[in-house]
Amino acid sequence: MFAIVKEIEFWTRIMRDHALFQYTALSPRETETIDKTQHFYGLFDGLHQNASELPPELNPEVIPNLLAENKTAVVQFTQFKKTLLEKLMSCRIELAMTPTFLNHMINEAMEYYRFLCIADESLRVNKVLENIRLHKVWLPDASGHAKYVASQLDGVEAEYFNAAVDFMRGFDEAFKKANEMYLMYERTTQRNGELANFNAETAMLMNNFTAFLETIERLKKECKLFTTGTFNPLILDHMLREERYYLEKVKSIGEN
Repeated sequence: MFAIVKEIEFWTRIMRDHALFQYTALSPRETETIDKTQHFYGLFDGLHQNASELPPELNPEVIPNLLAENKTAVVQFTQFKKTLLEKLMSCRIELAMTPTFLNHMINEAMEYYRFLCIADESLRVNKVLENIRLHKVWLPDASGHAKYVASQLDGVEAEYFNAAVDFMRGFDEAFKKANEMYLMYERTTQRNGELANFNAETAMLMNNFTAFLETIERLKKECKLFTTGTFNPLILDHMLREERYYLEKVKSIGEN
């Protein structure tokens, strides 16, 4: 039960961030969409606050309603994001996000919903395939993070720009491997230790990336790095939380 509450705390905070990022990226002319975005920010802020106030010894009878309430919220938010994506792809909205960036936000909302389904036992998963699936979800997400960081850096910050691009390429290569591994493991019963090795490889890559993000975050907060004026430290904090979550999930499923 404690793990469920911690997951909900994590995810409601992520969803709240998404609403904030969308709000700040919208043109002032998008008044209706701004209002809806503010609604979702308030919704997930409230859910996050509720989860953070739950007692350590949670009554099991509370769990079903807790999961159902969060399910309803994330389904609504996912549909809203899909609407934004459709408008963005058809050039019908002034939103300072790329379709891929927004699509990754949808992936994360769907990942939250998947967790809730596993928690209420409406979805059962194969541990090995779930392990690889986590890589398929979070590696392209991390690649997008690295690319975004590179896009926010001034051209004179060559060292950090090149490092971000290198991480992006590393995540892209790892994702290709994860995709092929998923198909192979899905189609066979072969278990030769390669997955454990891949988990270790990606953990090393991700640990290096989180150290890089921590450096960028520190330099940005100290105003010692040339970046765009809209490069908010909250975005870096958001990325770090997601990368650490990915590491923890892979480690957890690999140990079970």
